[in-house]
Amino acid sequence: MDLLAQHEAFLRAIFDAPDDDTPRLVYADFLQENGEDVRAELIRVQCELARLDDDCDPGRWAALEERNQWLSQAAVPWDEVPTGNGVTFNRGLWRESFAEGVAVTAEDLDNPLKFREWVVRVNPAWYGETKLYVRPSVRPLKHFGQGMWALPFLSQVSGWDLSGHTEIFEYPPENEYFQAFYAYHSGDLVINPVVTTSAVDSLVRHRGASRIATLDLRNNNLDNDAARALLRSPYLDNLQRVRLLEGNRLHGKVWRQLLERFGEDVVE
Repeated sequence: MDLLAQHEAFLRAIFDAPDDDTPRLVYADFLQENGEDVRAELIRVQCELARLDDDCDPGRWAALEERNQWLSQAAVPWDEVPTGNGVTFNRGLWRESFAEGVAVTAEDLDNPLKFREWVVRVNPAWYGETKLYVRPSVRPLKHFGQGMWALPFLSQVSGWDLSGHTEIFEYPPENEYFQAFYAYHSGDLVINPVVTTSAVDSLVRHRGASRIATLDLRNNNLDNDAARALLRSPYLDNLQRVRLLEGNRLHGKVWRQLLERFGEDVVE
């Protein structure tokens, strides 16, 4: 097992037993053995802080908290955190504060190995997230390949938010009178898709789709072929909610077929 796979195995074990500090402390020893002393100490200090009760020695708490503040700043590779808006800690492990779960782009999935390395270094607490969403990108996802399904930090993800991003296009008013008072006014709703019909098809044709409990496909300008892909999939028996109608181009009887297969309480 290579070094990256060992990191991933430890992180998987930690979040498979999130209330048990033992896997975290074993991982801290592993980090120290591999030259990552600051990350190792951060885990130990935050675990000890979490164990302290209201009756603990105030001096001990203050010393640990001061140490924690320094370690937190030193351990996180801040220049690689995409949003730059801070991180949320989970007993020595962290993730972006802004990200609502695991956040991917089409470019991330072009190189799964590089993405795996980045997650271990920059967002290790993603191993505990149960939701995935797609960040805005220069191009939509066109395919979910085997490399994506093999990403170890997605094995626990059951909520898939693949909804496109919308914005109101603002443009100058034509009337010169109003230009003196208003620089811009509301125009058209612009949809920026994050997945294509082919991506939806590849997603639900894979047996890994059996993990999906909620699927949000709104605002992707999808057509009936995307709905038919859902209907054909043999792996969506655990689906509890699918959001598809808004911002897509569904016509004819396909909507009724979705309701018949998944239920009116599931499809919207």
